[in-house]
Amino acid sequence: MSSQPDVTVLSVGTAWHSQTGGIDMLNQRFCTALASAGVRVFCRVSPSTHQEIAAAERQGVVLLPAASGQGDFALARRPHLPDGVVPDLVVGHGRFTGLAARGIAEDHFPTARRLHFLHVAPDEIEWHKDRRGDDAGDRAERRTALELELATTADRAVAIGPALHDRYLTELSAFDVPPPLLFMPGFDGCPAVRRTPPPGAPVKILLSGRVEDSSLKGLDLAARAVGLAARRRGPGTTGVEFVVYGARPGTSASVRSKVLRWAGHPGLNVVVRPYTSDGTRLTAAQRTASLALMPSRTEGFGLAGAEAIAAGTPVLVSSTSGLGLLIREELGPDAARPFVVSMSGDDAEDAETWARSVEAVLDDRVAAFARAHELREHLANRYSWDSAVTSLLGQLGVQQPDLV
Repeated sequence: MSSQPDVTVLSVGTAWHSQTGGIDMLNQRFCTALASAGVRVFCRVSPSTHQEIAAAERQGVVLLPAASGQGDFALARRPHLPDGVVPDLVVGHGRFTGLAARGIAEDHFPTARRLHFLHVAPDEIEWHKDRRGDDAGDRAERRTALELELATTADRAVAIGPALHDRYLTELSAFDVPPPLLFMPGFDGCPAVRRTPPPGAPVKILLSGRVEDSSLKGLDLAARAVGLAARRRGPGTTGVEFVVYGARPGTSASVRSKVLRWAGHPGLNVVVRPYTSDGTRLTAAQRTASLALMPSRTEGFGLAGAEAIAAGTPVLVSSTSGLGLLIREELGPDAARPFVVSMSGDDAEDAETWARSVEAVLDDRVAAFARAHELREHLANRYSWDSAVTSLLGQLGVQQPDLV
């Protein structure tokens, strides 16, 4: 590798070790993939621990923590880069850090090109959020307008996955700007080991995500489906445990009560945990699960499902997610059926469809793990993090780092 990388990127995230997954998790993967490709990478984040700074440094990324106690404003202040270092690219992620990235680029690094990553479609998701005090339509309009403003004022917009790319191709066609670039996250984040069902009992079914948006993430559908599947298992079968990662601190008991009510099965073993940024714990949760669920009613991409695929865990994802669309495009509708669950919009019908899909996995876990390995191999060969960042830099016309 050359002693001085040719390309410098400054990405703006809210945290390095995310407490909610999603956008910050993708930013972390993106930054470390850039560093592996020989790019000099700095990441502007909220106040960070010494452990986080050291962990990022081991992955080739320099964290630039913002000052504490100043909220989002601190992210937009000039980061302390080494003398003489000017980023070639400044990256913002959605409305969460897009404004901060724009401020940094316009006020401090006017020669840098700004990228705006599009992670969500507010017009799709806001209707499914359980929020009180404002109108979902008004909220969707405001947030869509902000995303479009940030996208159209950036040098390029970058959409995560095929579903969001299609949507923003349409949305941005109303403006005199280039079309959004497509960014495909990689599926090669874990060693390609052929896995078998975890030994012992109970059989664990995992759902991971921001569960305060239970309708959006389909937690209620998952609970009903797991409850149906657990009740219908015959005598002598291994018990089922439904593990939910993603409760806000202090809400685990109330989330568990809701899950049991939705499940309609008082005897179901339900474990609810706060979301953790501890990669070791998340990896252990995936590796002890026999099935991971992503039943989102709508999902721009679905990084939780992609992470489970990369880990070789059997997955079921909704047809209304970007990940579900990708799997169907890659495998075809018939071959995708063991992984993608069709959503009708009717809750009772969808819960039954999900229950049957869950039962199919539990009835033959060996076959399910074999299929999961094949899916992982197919997607990892097609979409790696290295190819994702190389493709992005190439589409931007950025000189590739000299790795010789």
